[in-house]
Amino acid sequence: MDDSDLRKQVQAYGEWKFELIRTLNEYQDWLISNDMASKSSKRKIRESVAALNSDRLTIAFVAEFSRGKTELINAIFFAKYGRRLLPSTAGRTTMCPTEIFYDSGAGRSYVRLLPIESRLQDTGLHELKQETGQWVHYPLDLESAEQIEDTLREVVKTRKVSLREAVRLGLYNPELHPHLDNPPAFVEVPRWRHALISFPHPLLQDGLAILDTPGLNALGSEPELTLNMLPASQAVLFILAADTGVTHTDLEIWQHHIKGFQSNRKRGLVVVLNKIDTMWDDLSTADHINRAINGQCRSTARILGVKEQSIFPISAQKGLLAKVRKDDNLLSKSNLPHLEGYLADNILNARQEIIQNTITSDISDMIETSQGMISSKLTGITTQLDELCQISGKSQDVVDDMMQKAREEQARYMKNVNSFQISRKVLKNHAMTLREALDMEKLEQKISKTRDSMSGNWTTLGLKINMQHLFDDMRSEMQIVTKESEHIRKLIRNIYQRFHQEHGFTAAQPKTFSIMRHHIDLDLLTQEAEIFRKSPVTAMTEKHFVVKRFFIAMVSRARDVFFQTRQEINTWIKICLEPLVFEIHNHHENIEQHLKDLKKISQSRDTLQTRITELEQQHIAIAQDLTSLRNMHSRLTNLQPWTEDERPKPHLVTRNSA
Repeated sequence: MDDSDLRKQVQAYGEWKFELIRTLNEYQDWLISNDMASKSSKRKIRESVAALNSDRLTIAFVAEFSRGKTELINAIFFAKYGRRLLPSTAGRTTMCPTEIFYDSGAGRSYVRLLPIESRLQDTGLHELKQETGQWVHYPLDLESAEQIEDTLREVVKTRKVSLREAVRLGLYNPELHPHLDNPPAFVEVPRWRHALISFPHPLLQDGLAILDTPGLNALGSEPELTLNMLPASQAVLFILAADTGVTHTDLEIWQHHIKGFQSNRKRGLVVVLNKIDTMWDDLSTADHINRAINGQCRSTARILGVKEQSIFPISAQKGLLAKVRKDDNLLSKSNLPHLEGYLADNILNARQEIIQNTITSDISDMIETSQGMISSKLTGITTQLDELCQISGKSQDVVDDMMQKAREEQARYMKNVNSFQISRKVLKNHAMTLREALDMEKLEQKISKTRDSMSGNWTTLGLKINMQHLFDDMRSEMQIVTKESEHIRKLIRNIYQRFHQEHGFTAAQPKTFSIMRHHIDLDLLTQEAEIFRKSPVTAMTEKHFVVKRFFIAMVSRARDVFFQTRQEINTWIKICLEPLVFEIHNHHENIEQHLKDLKKISQSRDTLQTRITELEQQHIAIAQDLTSLRNMHSRLTNLQPWTEDERPKPHLVTRNSA
């Protein structure tokens, strides 16, 4: 197998996203045409479409030096170019984290490199990616393979700096080398901190991205890489070497940089046992070699604490050679197709699940709310039709009796509307308490105070106490949010129930805001902060970089959790009563119109049939709107990505077959 199967899956995934976007835009058009598009609904749909358009599928490759990681990337993605596009020969190992993708808006391919000196800034990688002026830019000449290879060699370049400079950059700590009586005068460090490569590979053009991470030193010194970029990847390939097994540094990468965030991931983690060709022995039988490889897989699975099925023994070098030479036997022996097949079948499913659990689920809930509102309107029209049809041939006393009941309903209804306004004030008070707990300015003051305290307290114990206190404060605020959001949820439920019981309202309450996801995110961050706090590496790292890593990697993410929670709560409070307000307004209009109809009918029965005809036409139009919503909802919830081979053939319904 080559990358064609993976590409088919990626293309099918792209088509699936296109259909999602089309349905989202159709729903927004429907809301606008029916005067039901609120600011919050427009923003939600706009954000969802933007998220789908910018969505990438990321595969991260993680390994210590000399495990054949870059060779594996070449073998899977770039073999058809007949050469090693990325430098992966002996002595040429990737020195900085590298993202490989396709930038459709750039106009041409390029390599962008962030100088290692940027580590002296307090700016995170995410912000630095927006500041293109700080990056060194090299265009790629797609007509010259030599120029591409030469330019890509930048990612393996190093330079020597003084010991003092290396310490300032956070790339050398004398405490980690106690056996050296005389520290070196100069230290070799990576020339670049981060690399961005835009390349027009078909898979990359279809939305795939590759994250190539260097060894333990880079993972330890770039917390954003470990805590943000790796967890966001749809698949993480952890590469080991069959000839060395799981070394001490391999195990450190696994325990400190992969195992933690992967514990909540159902799929997408792959352990690759590379270089099995080192175990091929012409003097041994094939069975003996296979037993040795299987034994190494079992040992690896036991040490890492994973299932043996998660271990993929391969030879990236032989796989690349086989693809270049078109040697099917060698390709099969390399076992590379087995790994490629797994990636094709699993990474897209993982990303699709995330989208279905977030974007698709949220918009589906919005459509269901719209369905409830339109169904309520349809019910009101049906009730009016039934009553008017019953009047035909009845006496004036019956009409007068119906008018009296309508006035009583109007009085009872207005009383409940006044009660509704009082409940909205109570809701507003709870919302104020919520917003105070999520006040971003107050949070920034706490963060700033903690940073100042940590900067002035250079003992390891003092730093750890400050870290703990900050996260304890944030968790206390989140407890207040949890308590107040529960009060609001109960209040909203009671308001809906009152109108349902007393006036027969059918509007469904919108999806309740759940604090649980954000609470869990903050708890997981707290656990990560505890691991960071107690880590021996933290204790031995230069204190300035401990503070810097803590705030860039963990505090910034906690800030994001609070910001996201505040945004979602504000949206929830704005929309939670929208269906009920719509039905209150609609019910008020129905009562007024019904009284007006009865008065006209009381004065002249000639108007009765005209009004019945008008209501019947409205009923047809509203029923069509409801059908449109049901079709949109069905497409969102049942839409699946299909490859061309899997795609079901359309079944055309003819009049006869119908």
